[in-house]
Amino acid sequence: MSPTRVARKLAPLLILAAAVVGFLVLRATGPSAPPPEASERAWQVRGFEVNPAVNRPTLQLYGRTSSPQTATLRAAIEGEIARVPVRAGETASTGTLLIHIDTSETLLNLAQREAELNEATAAVQSERLRAEADTRALARERALVQIAQRGLDRNRDLRGRDLGSDVAVDDAQRSVEQARLAVDSREQAVADAPSRLAQAEAREARIRAAVERALLDLDRAEIRAYANVRVVEVHVSPGERVRVGDPLVRLYSLDELEIRASLPEVVLPRITRLLAEQQPLPAEASVAGQSVRAELVRLAGETRDGEAGISALFRVTEGARDLPLNRFVNLQLSLPEEPDSIAVPFEALYGRDRVYRIVDARLQGLQVERLGEITDAEGRTNALIRHPDLESGDLLVATRLPNAVDGLQVDVEMNSPAGTP
Repeated sequence: MSPTRVARKLAPLLILAAAVVGFLVLRATGPSAPPPEASERAWQVRGFEVNPAVNRPTLQLYGRTSSPQTATLRAAIEGEIARVPVRAGETASTGTLLIHIDTSETLLNLAQREAELNEATAAVQSERLRAEADTRALARERALVQIAQRGLDRNRDLRGRDLGSDVAVDDAQRSVEQARLAVDSREQAVADAPSRLAQAEAREARIRAAVERALLDLDRAEIRAYANVRVVEVHVSPGERVRVGDPLVRLYSLDELEIRASLPEVVLPRITRLLAEQQPLPAEASVAGQSVRAELVRLAGETRDGEAGISALFRVTEGARDLPLNRFVNLQLSLPEEPDSIAVPFEALYGRDRVYRIVDARLQGLQVERLGEITDAEGRTNALIRHPDLESGDLLVATRLPNAVDGLQVDVEMNSPAGTP
């Protein structure tokens, strides 16, 4: 191979090698950049000052209306429906006529029972008179026995002196026996008089009770409201015939209307203690623009299917007429005042009961006591908390940080008081 051809093949390699050597020389002899300085990031957060004070906490509860006095009134007599003055959904005060059953059959039954009672009363009077007559007749029949006995004695004396016959003695003996039989029969009648009188009086009492039952049936022909009630459903119409036990109307007492709401498990011990201390626990709600007031009176005795905790039962004290059964109600329960409590926005809470205090631009976690909620003058709802280490002027974080931990550095932007923008 000629030297010229070899030089052509080696030239590119020599050029590449010279470039690499030049790069290495420049890198080794060039100035070095200073290493970057490590810096800690400060997270931008909003903070607010706390102001412990005496506040009245509230709880938002959700429940439905119910009544322990929901009743289905049924027919106590048989007959045709004469009038139905009420309709479903209407309210009625105590004694208001709800259903009227025709009384024609009841009046006929009453008349029959009264006639039977008059007959039974007459029978009792007859037995008394009979007893008095038997007593008087017994005395006379005993006198007749004595007379017959004296006649027998005379006939026997005459026969003994051969002045009388045996036939006369036999006739006198027969008269004595007949008189004694009459006395025995009358004594039996006198002895039976109390039993006969008792039977007659018992029959009179039984029929008198039947008359009273007929009078009661006459009263039952008019079905009236037993209290201040609201009609849920009417089962009959005029002209319809009903039998004993047929449903007529379903209603509930307005005076016993309740709201059943589930309590959070965390407040259950506190509510139980307040009820044991007989502390008043008022609640308010607004339903269809109408104000409703209630009072917590007791806790339920069982947990129903689908309920997370124990239910609280509120007795409605105002606005019951505007609440139908099974109506959804959003209640605001007022709890007793709590000293040293702090209103914070819900953004300040991490989980249920953790907040972060800002100390020297770093976070410090605190486990707080949740007391409930509180609504400010502008209608905003805040959480109410308490912690013994929180003092007036301390700063709390009002920003949700996904990586909030103790010691995290933050850059604080002061916020307005809790619950305000």
